Amino acid sequence: MNLALIAGLCAALAALVLLVWCRSRQEEEGWSNEIANRPECPVRHPDRALLDRCLSAQDLAFISSFESRALLRLFVRERRRLAVAWLRQTRREAQRLLRLHVRSVRYAADLRPGAEVKLFLAAGLFLMVYGTMLAIVSWYGPLRTQRFLESVQGLAGVLSRLGERIATGIPSGGLPTANAEAR
Repeated sequence: MNLALIAGLCAALAALVLLVWCRSRQEEEGWSNEIANRPECPVRHPDRALLDRCLSAQDLAFISSFESRALLRLFVRERRRLAVAWLRQTRREAQRLLRLHVRSVRYAADLRPGAEVKLFLAAGLFLMVYGTMLAIVSWYGPLRTQRFLESVQGLAGVLSRLGERIATGIPSGGLPTANAEAR
Protein backbone atom coordinates (compact mmCIF):
# COMPACT_ATOMS: atom_id res chain seq x y z
CA MET A 1 0.00 0.00 0.00
CA ASN A 2 2.76 2.46 0.89
CA LEU A 3 4.67 1.66 -2.30
CA ALA A 4 1.62 2.44 -4.45
CA LEU A 5 1.11 5.74 -2.63
CA ILE A 6 4.75 6.74 -3.10
CA ALA A 7 4.69 5.77 -6.78
CA GLY A 8 1.50 7.79 -7.30
CA LEU A 9 2.99 10.85 -5.60
CA CYS A 10 6.15 10.55 -7.70
CA ALA A 11 4.11 10.31 -10.89
CA ALA A 12 2.03 13.37 -9.89
CA LEU A 13 5.18 15.33 -9.05
CA ALA A 14 6.79 14.36 -12.37
CA ALA A 15 3.65 15.46 -14.25
CA LEU A 16 3.65 18.77 -12.37
CA VAL A 17 7.34 19.38 -13.16
CA LEU A 18 6.70 18.56 -16.84
CA LEU A 19 3.74 20.95 -16.94
CA VAL A 20 5.76 23.79 -15.39
CA TRP A 21 8.68 23.14 -17.76
CA CYS A 22 6.39 23.20 -20.82
CA ARG A 23 4.77 26.46 -19.72
CA SER A 24 8.12 28.13 -19.08
CA ARG A 25 9.34 27.09 -22.55
CA GLN A 26 6.19 28.55 -24.14
CA GLU A 27 6.62 31.80 -22.21
CA GLU A 28 10.29 32.05 -23.26
CA GLU A 29 9.39 31.54 -26.91
CA GLY A 30 6.59 34.08 -26.67
CA TRP A 31 8.88 36.52 -24.85
CA SER A 32 11.65 36.25 -27.47
CA ASN A 33 9.12 36.96 -30.23
CA GLU A 34 7.72 39.86 -28.22
CA ILE A 35 11.20 41.39 -27.81
CA ALA A 36 11.93 40.96 -31.50
CA ASN A 37 8.68 42.68 -32.47
CA ARG A 38 9.09 45.55 -29.99
CA PRO A 39 12.55 47.17 -30.22
CA GLU A 40 11.98 49.65 -27.41
CA CYS A 41 10.30 49.35 -24.05
CA PRO A 42 9.40 52.79 -22.73
CA VAL A 43 10.20 53.66 -19.16
CA ARG A 44 7.05 54.81 -17.39
CA HIS A 45 8.26 56.87 -14.46
CA PRO A 46 5.54 58.08 -12.13
CA ASP A 47 4.79 61.76 -12.53
CA ARG A 48 7.22 63.75 -10.37
CA ALA A 49 4.78 66.67 -10.30
CA LEU A 50 2.43 64.53 -8.21
CA LEU A 51 5.13 63.97 -5.60
CA ASP A 52 6.06 67.65 -5.61
CA ARG A 53 2.41 68.49 -5.08
CA CYS A 54 2.19 65.99 -2.19
CA LEU A 55 5.12 67.75 -0.54
CA SER A 56 3.86 71.28 -1.20
CA ALA A 57 4.04 73.56 1.82
CA GLN A 58 1.70 76.05 0.10
CA ASP A 59 -1.19 73.59 0.23
CA LEU A 60 -0.49 72.96 3.89
CA ALA A 61 -0.55 76.70 4.59
CA PHE A 62 -3.85 77.01 2.73
CA ILE A 63 -5.47 74.16 4.67
CA SER A 64 -4.04 75.48 7.94
CA SER A 65 -5.68 78.84 7.29
CA PHE A 66 -9.11 77.23 7.91
CA GLU A 67 -8.04 76.34 11.46
CA SER A 68 -9.89 73.03 11.32
CA ARG A 69 -8.04 70.17 12.98
CA ALA A 70 -10.19 67.53 11.25
CA LEU A 71 -9.56 69.07 7.83
CA LEU A 72 -5.81 69.26 8.50
CA ARG A 73 -5.76 65.62 9.65
CA LEU A 74 -7.64 64.55 6.50
CA PHE A 75 -5.27 66.59 4.33
CA VAL A 76 -2.16 65.03 5.88
CA ARG A 77 -3.65 61.52 5.68
CA GLU A 78 -4.47 61.92 1.98
CA ARG A 79 -1.06 63.38 1.19
CA ARG A 80 0.57 60.45 2.99
CA ARG A 81 -1.58 58.03 0.98
CA LEU A 82 -0.64 59.73 -2.30
CA ALA A 83 3.07 59.80 -1.45
CA VAL A 84 3.01 56.10 -0.55
CA ALA A 85 1.18 55.33 -3.80
CA TRP A 86 3.83 57.29 -5.73
CA LEU A 87 6.62 55.35 -4.02
CA ARG A 88 4.93 52.02 -4.72
CA GLN A 89 4.41 52.93 -8.37
CA THR A 90 8.11 53.80 -8.60
CA ARG A 91 9.03 50.43 -7.09
CA ARG A 92 6.74 48.57 -9.50
CA GLU A 93 8.31 50.34 -12.47
CA ALA A 94 11.81 49.52 -11.23
CA GLN A 95 10.84 45.87 -10.79
CA ARG A 96 9.28 45.80 -14.26
CA LEU A 97 12.47 47.17 -15.78
CA LEU A 98 14.60 44.69 -13.86
CA ARG A 99 12.42 41.78 -15.03
CA LEU A 100 12.65 43.10 -18.59
CA HIS A 101 16.43 43.23 -18.28
CA VAL A 102 16.64 39.70 -16.87
CA ARG A 103 14.46 38.32 -19.65
CA SER A 104 16.39 40.10 -22.38
CA VAL A 105 19.79 39.11 -20.96
CA ARG A 106 18.86 35.44 -21.20
CA TYR A 107 19.49 35.66 -24.92
CA ALA A 108 22.62 37.85 -24.78
CA ALA A 109 25.77 36.30 -26.16
CA ASP A 110 28.12 38.89 -24.64
CA LEU A 111 26.96 38.81 -21.02
CA ARG A 112 29.25 40.66 -18.59
CA PRO A 113 28.87 39.24 -15.07
CA GLY A 114 30.50 42.31 -13.48
CA ALA A 115 27.90 44.61 -14.99
CA GLU A 116 25.12 42.26 -13.92
CA VAL A 117 26.42 42.21 -10.34
CA LYS A 118 26.55 46.04 -10.34
CA LEU A 119 22.97 46.16 -11.60
CA PHE A 120 21.88 43.67 -8.95
CA LEU A 121 23.56 45.73 -6.22
CA ALA A 122 22.00 48.94 -7.56
CA ALA A 123 18.58 47.28 -7.52
CA GLY A 124 19.19 46.15 -3.94
CA LEU A 125 20.22 49.66 -2.96
CA PHE A 126 17.11 51.04 -4.64
CA LEU A 127 14.92 48.64 -2.67
CA MET A 128 16.66 49.63 0.58
CA VAL A 129 16.11 53.33 -0.13
CA TYR A 130 12.53 52.60 -1.16
CA GLY A 131 11.88 50.74 2.09
CA THR A 132 13.42 53.55 4.12
CA MET A 133 11.42 56.21 2.31
CA LEU A 134 8.21 54.20 2.65
CA ALA A 135 8.78 53.80 6.38
CA ILE A 136 9.60 57.49 6.86
CA VAL A 137 6.63 58.69 4.81
CA SER A 138 4.30 56.26 6.56
CA TRP A 139 5.57 57.25 9.98
CA TYR A 140 6.11 61.01 9.66
CA GLY A 141 4.04 61.93 6.62
CA PRO A 142 5.25 63.50 3.39
CA LEU A 143 5.57 67.06 4.68
CA ARG A 144 7.86 66.23 7.59
CA THR A 145 9.74 63.82 5.34
CA GLN A 146 10.48 66.64 2.91
CA ARG A 147 11.89 68.79 5.71
CA PHE A 148 13.90 65.81 6.97
CA LEU A 149 15.35 65.14 3.51
CA GLU A 150 16.24 68.81 3.09
CA SER A 151 18.11 68.74 6.41
CA VAL A 152 19.90 65.52 5.39
CA GLN A 153 20.93 67.14 2.09
CA GLY A 154 22.21 70.18 3.99
CA LEU A 155 24.19 67.93 6.33
CA ALA A 156 25.62 66.03 3.35
CA GLY A 157 26.75 69.35 1.85
CA VAL A 158 28.44 70.37 5.12
CA LEU A 159 30.19 67.01 5.35
CA SER A 160 31.27 67.26 1.72
CA ARG A 161 32.78 70.70 2.25
CA LEU A 162 34.49 69.50 5.42
CA GLY A 163 35.95 66.55 3.53
CA GLU A 164 37.24 68.87 0.81
CA ARG A 165 38.91 71.11 3.42
CA ILE A 166 40.52 68.11 5.06
CA ALA A 167 41.68 66.76 1.70
CA THR A 168 43.27 70.09 0.72
CA GLY A 169 45.09 70.23 4.06
CA ILE A 170 46.85 66.89 3.47
CA PRO A 171 50.36 67.35 2.00
CA SER A 172 50.93 65.89 -1.46
CA GLY A 173 53.39 63.35 -0.02
CA GLY A 174 50.57 61.77 1.95
CA LEU A 175 50.19 61.15 5.64
CA PRO A 176 53.19 60.04 7.68
CA THR A 177 53.04 56.41 8.76
CA ALA A 178 53.85 54.98 12.19
CA ASN A 179 57.07 53.37 10.88
CA ALA A 180 58.33 56.68 9.50
CA GLU A 181 57.75 58.46 12.81
CA ALA A 182 59.62 55.78 14.78
CA ARG A 183 62.80 56.32 12.72
